[in-house]
Amino acid sequence: MSQPKAKVITVTSGKGGVGKSSTATNLALSLTALDKKVCVFDADASLANINILLGIQPTYTLQHLLNGEKNLKEIIIDGPRGLKVVPGATGIAEYAQLTNEQKLILLAALDKLQQDFDYLIIDTAAGIGDDVLDFIRASQFSIIIITPEPTSLTDSFSLLKVLKRSNYNRTSYILVNMALDAENSQAIYKRFESAVKKYIDVDINYLGYIQVDETMISSIRLQCPAVLLSPDSNASGCFKKLAQELDKEVAEQTVDSFSEFWRQQDGIDSRAQTPSETPVVTFKEDTLPNTVTPPASVKTPLSFKQAADFCIAQLSTGDVTEEDSAAFLEQLAQFQPQVPEEPTTQADQAPSSSSIRELYSYLEQRSFPKDELREIVTTLEQVYFEKHAESLNSFESSSLKLFAQFSGNEDDLHYLNQQLSSCFQREFKKPLYDVLEHLESLVSSNNFSQQSFDDLLSELLSSYQKKFNEAYKTMADENLKSAREEISVLQKQLSDINNELNDTNNTLTEKIMLLNKIQALLPSS
Repeated sequence: MSQPKAKVITVTSGKGGVGKSSTATNLALSLTALDKKVCVFDADASLANINILLGIQPTYTLQHLLNGEKNLKEIIIDGPRGLKVVPGATGIAEYAQLTNEQKLILLAALDKLQQDFDYLIIDTAAGIGDDVLDFIRASQFSIIIITPEPTSLTDSFSLLKVLKRSNYNRTSYILVNMALDAENSQAIYKRFESAVKKYIDVDINYLGYIQVDETMISSIRLQCPAVLLSPDSNASGCFKKLAQELDKEVAEQTVDSFSEFWRQQDGIDSRAQTPSETPVVTFKEDTLPNTVTPPASVKTPLSFKQAADFCIAQLSTGDVTEEDSAAFLEQLAQFQPQVPEEPTTQADQAPSSSSIRELYSYLEQRSFPKDELREIVTTLEQVYFEKHAESLNSFESSSLKLFAQFSGNEDDLHYLNQQLSSCFQREFKKPLYDVLEHLESLVSSNNFSQQSFDDLLSELLSSYQKKFNEAYKTMADENLKSAREEISVLQKQLSDINNELNDTNNTLTEKIMLLNKIQALLPSS
């Protein structure tokens, strides 16, 4: 087995709905932008969302690899920027329930991945299940995502507490998602760190933050990661910085074998030869029955052992026809427990409604506890959002809910307003707030007095003066300017006429004087 190359990074969280899969996807793409070979391993058996976030549909999953139907190369999906994705499936999270053959196949695949890539990003399920803990302990670098939501902090706290009980002694790196800004993320982390240091005393470090950005919501709906959808957005900038810092952080760290953790658990020799990528199921000869009669020709019912022995024998030859399969099912059906049919009721036809009633009854008995209700609602909304790529609530109801629950300071509200205006501007190519429309609505109100109008007008004129260093020119001002220009022209014309009259008068005076002189020279009659 060659020396592993890829650094294994597990992305996890104490609860669902905190943007774990989105973070893993955008981080992986940001690392590929640094010319790194990256593979994302979707280890969330219950909600495998990586392919949904990337807008790609896998033909085969990890289950096909474990069953020996496909090899590793055939199940890997090509993503954008050269990213590779191993689509998950139910079974990978339940490592303890895999057969020895499947375990060897899985370990061989993990070894291959760690040799072919620079980074292997593991997207785990949320919570404190054994599968999550195993992936964290097997990785050399773990990222735990928290949000300002109180349940996120408490559940991540529980995750760290369980890790400590399992003797996990590596540093866990905390990433704050949905933070307003760097200062806000630091405040959230400090509050979380204080509780961790006081009650469980484990080693955690602040890794960074992802700023709350509507681009993240749009990216899920459009099935295009934020770093591709809007590279200049605030969230994309955070992912770029996160990838750079992370690459520096792990650059000098020694690369461990990711699969060695499970080998040690199962006592598997790491030098043992691993199976080929397309394993063939075989059986020892001494396990086959001496005499086997095909069930199709048997008139009397077979015992369970006879049916099982016949199946094993036929499977070992690799030549099973459709007729044989039908015969197996027919003979084995007799061993299936028969449940007497009961009259179908309306409740039986709607088990989901019954489940809902049970949940409602559970909450009602506990007087609808605040924290549990919030947890159920937020989790279901996130699951719906990720599964169907659309919000459960309308934009209007989501906005009203956001502002109804808002309890921040003036600066936070101002920031949210800026984000909303920016989103509107990008979507509709015009500003969200129309000043003229607002003023028109304001002055047309019956409650707007003449004095209020005068005050508003005076304030607007004053603001104009300060902004442009000149007084605002009304139509009357323009008319007055035109009148003054016309008066100036007329005044010039009048001056020219007066000058001409003066010249004429002077000429006439000179002529009269000359005429008088001539008359004086003439002899009198």
